Amino acid sequence: MSRQKHLRPLAITAVLAMALYLLAAFAGDARQIGNALAAITWPQLALILGLSLLNYALRFLRWQYYVVLFGHQIPRLRHFAYYLAGFAFTVTPGKAGEAVRSLYLKPHGMGYAESLAAFFVERLLDVLAIAALALGGAWLFPNYRTFVLLSCLGLITFTWLMVRPELPDRLEAWAARPLHLRQLPPVLQRLAKLLHASTLLLTTRKLYGGLAIGILAWATEGFALYLILKGMNVTLPVGTAIGIYAVSVLAGALSFLPGGLGGTEAIMGLLLILAGVGSSTAIAATLLCRFTTLWFAVLIGLLALLGLEVGSGSNARLAPLAPDR
Repeated sequence: MSRQKHLRPLAITAVLAMALYLLAAFAGDARQIGNALAAITWPQLALILGLSLLNYALRFLRWQYYVVLFGHQIPRLRHFAYYLAGFAFTVTPGKAGEAVRSLYLKPHGMGYAESLAAFFVERLLDVLAIAALALGGAWLFPNYRTFVLLSCLGLITFTWLMVRPELPDRLEAWAARPLHLRQLPPVLQRLAKLLHASTLLLTTRKLYGGLAIGILAWATEGFALYLILKGMNVTLPVGTAIGIYAVSVLAGALSFLPGGLGGTEAIMGLLLILAGVGSSTAIAATLLCRFTTLWFAVLIGLLALLGLEVGSGSNARLAPLAPDR
């Protein structure tokens, strides 16, 4: 199956990345980090993971709304499995691997232009939501104010350009010009097609509604960092914890490193130390936060991906994915 040919190497890469991350995480002072992690009780861990699940559920509801706006009705549980399967490839630059959902939605009649437009808008609103949450954290750490303010300004400017209704037509006009660069016109045409499809999702009401959902969704994971610190007997205001989480994730997102690996952890650990948290506890809290957010999502995505591929393989390949309409 062509889909499996594309997914298998990506899944293997995700598993290897997870294994290497675990090895690197405990390469330092494993004993002190282990002691800090041991302070978290199982009920606390369950609540922290539940907040991550809430994040995924809120973002899925927004995603499903976008798919419905394009005129496609997909059974909710199966659609949720498609959405979760994308998380298996979160550790790709810009989370671009999550666009694998397009492969699952195509047999339901949803074209790539539509599904990629939904993915583009989802990514855009997620970064805007994280930037909004990071504004509060920036004021707590003066050294990061300029970075956050410039990031927010750049994102707002980019969003303003993307929602301009005349932009797709201009791109198509540029693509029609006789240019010396042979590859540029097709790229502009595909981008114009993507933006044409995105306009349906970027009207003022839908833009602000999607942004509000994004802020709520990402704030839940910031609150999870607060609970992690509280479980480790560290007293830190909720707003400070959410701000630290948001600034760290924003830095990781704008680095375009796979899943923000390295950058997010470094900034989060540093900000926690600047907030008065001990170095070992800061490292442990950062690791647990990433395990219960990023790597928990990857694990769930791999399980969903396995279930979908095993199910499709046992039912004449793509037969169960035939359009339901």
